[in-house]
Amino acid sequence: MTLKLSNIHIVLLAAGKSTRFKAKENKLLSKLNDKTIIEHSIEQLTKIGFKKITLVISNNSILRDIKEKDIELIKGGKTRTLSVKNALTKSKIKAKYIFIHDAARILASEKILKKLVKETYKDKYDCIIPFSKCADTVIKNHTNLKREDLKLIKTPQVFLKKKIVQLHAINKNYQLTDDSILMRNNPKEFKIKYLLDNSLNFKVTYKEDLENLSIKHNQKQRVGLGYDIHKIQKINRYNKIKLGGISIKSKVKVISHSDGDVILHAITDSILGALSLRDIGTYFPNNKINENRNSKEFLDFALTKLKNKNFKINNIDLMIVSEIPKINPYYEKMIKSLIRILQIDKNQITIKATTNEKSGLIGKSEFIACWSNLSIY
Repeated sequence: MTLKLSNIHIVLLAAGKSTRFKAKENKLLSKLNDKTIIEHSIEQLTKIGFKKITLVISNNSILRDIKEKDIELIKGGKTRTLSVKNALTKSKIKAKYIFIHDAARILASEKILKKLVKETYKDKYDCIIPFSKCADTVIKNHTNLKREDLKLIKTPQVFLKKKIVQLHAINKNYQLTDDSILMRNNPKEFKIKYLLDNSLNFKVTYKEDLENLSIKHNQKQRVGLGYDIHKIQKINRYNKIKLGGISIKSKVKVISHSDGDVILHAITDSILGALSLRDIGTYFPNNKINENRNSKEFLDFALTKLKNKNFKINNIDLMIVSEIPKINPYYEKMIKSLIRILQIDKNQITIKATTNEKSGLIGKSEFIACWSNLSIY
């Protein structure tokens, strides 16, 4: 945890009744692309590096899909305001600043979260409120309101912790829809910063919100196909070859300009393909610089491109074709290596292996090949 993030306490509100969502169970257990809303919310925070997280819940059913074990759990109240108050009074976490965030807002972008952290550490404000401008016509009793004067405020909202704790302690209105109102009621007393957030950071409230979110999510999905093949040579002694980022003892030698890791090469090409970029050889030609080069550097290059274009890996399906070496004895070790390198979960990747039934050059143990089929979002 960096020094900056270590002084920030996240309160993630997940104790609502989901009344407007009209489902049998909590809306946060609804799935978007094989992950629940609550999983997306927590992953969004932990990937940036937040560690001091309090999850406010109404019952333990919300915990069934949560893998993180070091999250503080606090029981919510009958209203949102009482849930926040419970978190502020019962939490054991110590920090100078607090981010209060709705778990149903799963589209708070990494960009806005980092902006909030940056503004927080200017140490100029008691409260920072992300907002978007109103593009629609808004009316009250048939009369148009001036939309230029309107702000659609969002979460996470940032506070100096000691001040928001004090305000909630004396507050008697338990029906508040956000916490910044406690400071907005006294703008002369508190320093308030409004931070423009143009990202699609809306709160999932109705079933239609999740349906629309799913459509947008799937529109952004892309796929890539990668393939690599290397000549191998049988030798009389054990030699170490690279596969999936690990070293394997084998009586074969991989003939390659780099370290010859066909798995990392195939994954690299599949990422580049999904991003509509050129193949691995374009960026890393067979020259002196790349001679015996670690294939992880090629993959890191592709992963940086992926991050810069705001994409994430959804899943990877790998197929290795080889007579030797046998892949199954190294399956678990390879999986662990790849999920570490790619920063993904085990359920996002599979490795399949087969032989070529003694046919062709692969079947004669003269080559090893790998296909990588990958989707990103």
